[in-house]
Amino acid sequence: MSRRKLLLVSPRPPRSDGKGDQRRAHEIREALSFEWDVEVLSWLPDVDGEVTLDPFTRAVGLARALFLAIGRPFQVSYVQGFAPRRVRLRLADNLNQDLTVFVTDRVVPRSVPERALLDFIDDIGGQAARRAGSSQGVRALFWACEAWRTRRHDRLLAERVAISVAHSPADAAAISPRVRFIPLSVGTLPMEPQGDTIAFMGNLFYEPNHEAATWICESLVPHLRTLGVSPDSVVIAGRQPRPSLKELAGRAGADLRADVVDLGEVLREAAVVIAPMSLGSGAQYKVIDAVGAGRPCVISGIANMGLGLVDRESALIRERMAAPFAEAIVSLSRDVALRNRLVSNARQQLAAFMPEAVAGAWRAAARECADRGDALVP
Repeated sequence: MSRRKLLLVSPRPPRSDGKGDQRRAHEIREALSFEWDVEVLSWLPDVDGEVTLDPFTRAVGLARALFLAIGRPFQVSYVQGFAPRRVRLRLADNLNQDLTVFVTDRVVPRSVPERALLDFIDDIGGQAARRAGSSQGVRALFWACEAWRTRRHDRLLAERVAISVAHSPADAAAISPRVRFIPLSVGTLPMEPQGDTIAFMGNLFYEPNHEAATWICESLVPHLRTLGVSPDSVVIAGRQPRPSLKELAGRAGADLRADVVDLGEVLREAAVVIAPMSLGSGAQYKVIDAVGAGRPCVISGIANMGLGLVDRESALIRERMAAPFAEAIVSLSRDVALRNRLVSNARQQLAAFMPEAVAGAWRAAARECADRGDALVP
């Protein structure tokens, strides 16, 4: 008996160490390839930027995105605008696969297949609303409009596909009552402590991570210095840091590690992992991987969205202000018993995020989605 065919549509190619959408696509492909023949369809450059868009392609894509934005949120039209003709033709061919899985709402065409499973990943409408609240003038107006349009767009999508999911209960509920929860997958194994650094990790070209890293250099590191913590014990690691961040880290004395091949090495050296996010949405891979590696975390409320960790039980959760954040880091670095308790409780609380559990949830959703499609066929 031949295996059923699945088309996995992702903005960028699946990658275990890539951006959030790439990593989520990798998890889905790994989970479903045991039961399905998986074909991947993607068109944006990889996270490393090894493949770049030439100026002509970029100009055409942007023009098409602006045209598409008449009827769709710009965050959606921007990604779809760069889809070449071969991709658009493949998306329009709904007959050559038994199931289509879309990774993010940015890749769903106007004509949705009957057997379609949509992974919103996170609530980009909510993220747009937060950016509107932190912006001024024209930027605030743009993001407020984008938030309204995205929320409307996502609610309609949730009604059109057979099954839709998000990676946190809060994001799922914010998008639509129809959206289910499938968590992110922990990508690390427990590690023995080998250092005493304070680590922040992420793709540094991504705005929420860039903003958090900037705050670390400008506000957190100076306050840690007043508490006797050496600036070079603060490690900021990730891909493609902007020149402005490199300059800030140099002035602050923080250890900026650009384009680290293996972030696992950064985790091995870390005594504490921090996530002082003020932007973004959904669960944070950086926190999930820290828990998987056995590292205690000091995080903001935004970084705790989708995780539900409990202050002083499974993490230290602080407002993003230099004094309370720095004091929490110092207290955690000095209290071994507290570190051990946070790690143990966090691993128990995030049991559903373990790879086996996540893979099982994806297989069950794929089977149900395909069966629903079969029921619709006369």
